[in-house]
Amino acid sequence: MRALRHACSTASVIAALSLPGVAMAQRAGDNAVNNAEDAFGTSVGLESTGIYTENDTRGFSPKKAGNVRIDGIYFDQVSVLSGRLRESTAIRVGFAAEDYPFNAPTGIVDNKFKPFPKETGLSVGFNRNAYWGSIGDFDVRLPIVKDHIGLTGGMAYADSRMADGVTSFSWGVSVRPIFRFARTEVSPFIHFGWFPRGRPQPLVVLNGDRLPVMPPLRRYLGQEWANAGFQNTTRGVTIKSALSNKLSLRGGIFRSGGKRLRSFSDIFTITDQATGLANHRFFADPEQDVHSTSGEAQLALRFGKGLWQHRIVAGYRARNRYTESGGTDFGRSNFGQVIYGERDPEPQPDFEFGPVNAGRVRQASLLLGYVGKLKDVGLINLGLQRARYRATFRDGRSGAQNMSRDDLWLYNATIGVDLTPRLALYAGTQKGLEDSGTAPDNAVNRGEQLAATRATQYEGGLRWKFRGGQLAVNLFQITKPYFSFDAARVFTQVGNVRHRGVEASLSGQFGKRLNLLAGALAMQPRVSGPAFDQGLIGKLPAGTPAMHLRIDANYRTDLFGGLTPTASLSYHSARALGERPLDASGRQLMVPGYTTLDLGLRQQFKMGNVPASFRFVLSNVFDTATWKIVAANTLHPEDRRRFSLSLAADF
Repeated sequence: MRALRHACSTASVIAALSLPGVAMAQRAGDNAVNNAEDAFGTSVGLESTGIYTENDTRGFSPKKAGNVRIDGIYFDQVSVLSGRLRESTAIRVGFAAEDYPFNAPTGIVDNKFKPFPKETGLSVGFNRNAYWGSIGDFDVRLPIVKDHIGLTGGMAYADSRMADGVTSFSWGVSVRPIFRFARTEVSPFIHFGWFPRGRPQPLVVLNGDRLPVMPPLRRYLGQEWANAGFQNTTRGVTIKSALSNKLSLRGGIFRSGGKRLRSFSDIFTITDQATGLANHRFFADPEQDVHSTSGEAQLALRFGKGLWQHRIVAGYRARNRYTESGGTDFGRSNFGQVIYGERDPEPQPDFEFGPVNAGRVRQASLLLGYVGKLKDVGLINLGLQRARYRATFRDGRSGAQNMSRDDLWLYNATIGVDLTPRLALYAGTQKGLEDSGTAPDNAVNRGEQLAATRATQYEGGLRWKFRGGQLAVNLFQITKPYFSFDAARVFTQVGNVRHRGVEASLSGQFGKRLNLLAGALAMQPRVSGPAFDQGLIGKLPAGTPAMHLRIDANYRTDLFGGLTPTASLSYHSARALGERPLDASGRQLMVPGYTTLDLGLRQQFKMGNVPASFRFVLSNVFDTATWKIVAANTLHPEDRRRFSLSLAADF
């Protein structure tokens, strides 16, 4: 076994020195349910749990909004942040964000990187997943100089397959050395991801009053010759330093982005609801570059002992994002009419691309914050930002350029009160300048970076801690501009949207065997503005459910030394698809609500002295078929019943 470990360590070092990015924590112990503090969203390795994700939190996307952090440091994410670098990702809302410096509307995506390796090791994982796709990875942990120089890194590949026949193949490499000297830690990292092939996802566009017939499972309706390709790179460095017993520095600078080498869109616009007759259009884009340089530095002064503890934080954050879009060939790929759900193979056209558009966003903020805690009484969290925003857009064909600018004050304020040792409440508000994502593929301005907008949130909650767990209930209201299609099919701001709701989280260990996470969201999303007043759009924003429930459970048995059955039950209520009201009552076309059940088994064991784990999950047990809403009147089929089988070992 010692020889095996030595061989694995040697191979790990060679691989890590020539590659980038891998997971650093031991894989055999990955368990999102057991590691989650609440039911609002946690990811560990390939597992995730909770009612929220980085793309859907309180009905919005904190990732698109620009609320991503790496070890608490601001990060403008463009390309994939490798799971090989992250130990976990948590969605911070409510009590999880009450003492977080400069928290923001829509929540925070909190990425925690792998810690300094204490022992040499290699983790290997293999996952056979949906529709016989697969994922393989290995992670290395190498302390080169004890407590001073360490190295983490690895490699992964993914052969992904979806219910509508879409497939993609990708691989990535990462490396992250960690240097510790005196009271300072400096950690540069790099991840390179290559997506050499991938089928574009066919989209359905509706203009009528009924949903299309679901196409057969795994039938790909796109073109076999359409092979998308991408290159992504994420690199940067983080610094953490205790400058004195009271003063500390935390900061980082990052570069995230890549090239869209080949990208395509298959669009089926249904013209006859009864027969499914559709116009089949196919769009191709030239090579496009999207990247962002971002970073932040924070100085924190801590003082006070005993009952009162204080933290004053001063900092600066900035980003410089460049986005190419347009140049699309719209004219050579009108494939005519077809019945949606039937294959329509076409010869490959000779595409002629135009010049690309170029967008640039420069944003910077000066930060000043205070967090004070009074033992057994509560806390106060105040933050103030002076933000400067500049955006330019140059039309590739005409050369015309326009510019938008904003200078504004942003703030956050939270007060927490400990009513008893077990019962606490909080109230807070935040005002932020948040991104709005990019225009969808079927928009005239497809892929264009949308304008940053002001968002405001009010929230409050109550938390009860009991032996083994906690129950939290929060109220919130978020308002921000609403983006959708105008009469010319340009994706732009058409009004305002307000999400008002209540969320709840129950988490903990009940008895010696049961770990449970239960989350619920009940929300009233509403659209307002001139377009709504004129009857051009309805009151419900596209794709936002009024209710979402999820329950995750692990129950450890004595069989085979700890065989653990797992279950996950999830419910989404109906969502608006059609934006324009169908009649004078304001009724909109809806995608019905749906429920899914996942069942699985988990087993940890040893191969000699090597810790290992086995995980099997049958997802969507009852094969519920539903639609994913991409934008107003735009959708594609969601995944159906599928399985995953994972094996992991820590050498």
